[in-house]
Amino acid sequence: MNRIDRLNALLIHLQGKPRVPIKELEDRFEVGRRTIFRDIRSLIDSGVPIGGDAGEGYFIVEGYHLPPVVFSKEEASAILLGAKFIEQSADPHTIHTFEKAMYKIKAVLKYSDKEFLDNLEDRIAIRPSPSPNPTPDSHIAEIQLAIATNRLIDITYYSQYNDSTTRRDVEPLGMVFYSGRWHLIAYCRLREDLRDFRADRIQKVKLLPQTIDPSLHPNYMDFLNEALIGTDAKEATIICSSSIIRFMGEQKYFQGFVDEKKLEDGRYEMKFVPPYYDYFARWLLMYGKEVEIISPSELQGHTATLSKELLDHHSTPFLAKS
Repeated sequence: MNRIDRLNALLIHLQGKPRVPIKELEDRFEVGRRTIFRDIRSLIDSGVPIGGDAGEGYFIVEGYHLPPVVFSKEEASAILLGAKFIEQSADPHTIHTFEKAMYKIKAVLKYSDKEFLDNLEDRIAIRPSPSPNPTPDSHIAEIQLAIATNRLIDITYYSQYNDSTTRRDVEPLGMVFYSGRWHLIAYCRLREDLRDFRADRIQKVKLLPQTIDPSLHPNYMDFLNEALIGTDAKEATIICSSSIIRFMGEQKYFQGFVDEKKLEDGRYEMKFVPPYYDYFARWLLMYGKEVEIISPSELQGHTATLSKELLDHHSTPFLAKS
């Protein structure tokens, strides 16, 4: 990036946050601290009111505004891809809000770039995951507001596990998208512990006047990783034929895949740290005799038990007919 482009990008970066640490600027532009100092001095000399210092970070004085942003066709194309994902992964309210934002983005494009984006839009698609029901209103906007302002919220939540609906006050810590759904990670005052709430099962949200302190709780991503992987997860080693490696695809990562190496006989040794042996064993059974479990013995025994149950179940009708 040449210096003129870097100065423009630096100005936009400063405009986008209340205060920006100098380390963040060094990392983004991949230059040293002295270069950042010189660039900031150049912006100040050109009339941009920049405050702050290296210790506390820099900011643009409130009231200063950039002229309307002009997107390049590459930037607009990237935003279009994001829009396609939002169409398939967000609730109706969020989709509608993003559509309005897209109209504003298109409005500032050059005519040739508008035509470019129109030609591209109908030829980019995200194939939706099979689902019998459309995504309901999952109150994403209200949850985002609560997270950003550190507000306590009152939610009405449906638990599929015990088929019950409860009201509870929760302290929202973060939102995560996984397994095709948005999830709210929050401290539940009813259960007095961190909980993972599926956003599409939240029926009502009410922002309360009380503020919360997220630093009093563990990091929400650490909590989620422990919940999904398990703190007592154990390593498992399997050997599989080369013919099924390609069929495992990305599914192996959902099973706690760690590493693999090719053996001299052409087969592959694979290591996993599965969160649940029962689910992992059932997944391995899909591949039949093409998989051999090396360790642990607990997994070997459980898989053998499942195999016998499966054989007995399917053999009974056959033997009865005989």
